[in-house]
Amino acid sequence: MIFDGEFETHRAPDELWTYFADPDIVADCAPGMEEMNHISDSEYEATITVGVGSVKPTFSVDATVLEMEEPEKLVMKAEGSGGRKGAFDAVSRMEMTESEDGGTILKWEAEANVSGIIASLGQRALGSVAERLIGQFFDCMEGKVEEGVDATPRMAPKPDVEADLD
Repeated sequence: MIFDGEFETHRAPDELWTYFADPDIVADCAPGMEEMNHISDSEYEATITVGVGSVKPTFSVDATVLEMEEPEKLVMKAEGSGGRKGAFDAVSRMEMTESEDGGTILKWEAEANVSGIIASLGQRALGSVAERLIGQFFDCMEGKVEEGVDATPRMAPKPDVEADLD
């Protein structure tokens, strides 16, 4: 399944980058995030609970930063296991470009493979849940920027790894 979308804000890309490259802020804004452990600047382990219809699995997730080009591009890979309820693997890409008015146009795309009970709910149900969760994430991130929350970019790409999203 492929999900994509666009988000616009009046903030400049270099201002937003700090927030999207701060793993603590990303974790704070990720819907369903229960816990995230920093393994290295490019690797993270997390526990996330997400409801899809009547199914609400808790996933153990391993995430890796594959590519970064400040302040334009961030590519990550995530693999999650929710036991009998399902599993997923996904590669997501976020690209920021400056708009004519000095703000940012942020385009995102994720390619995901889902298995187990959650896959049986179908792409339509998963798509509406993904859209809602992604909207919550971007709203939270914009709120952090607007509040002026301190952010420290600490993410870095894992050496010798290439993203396969094309």
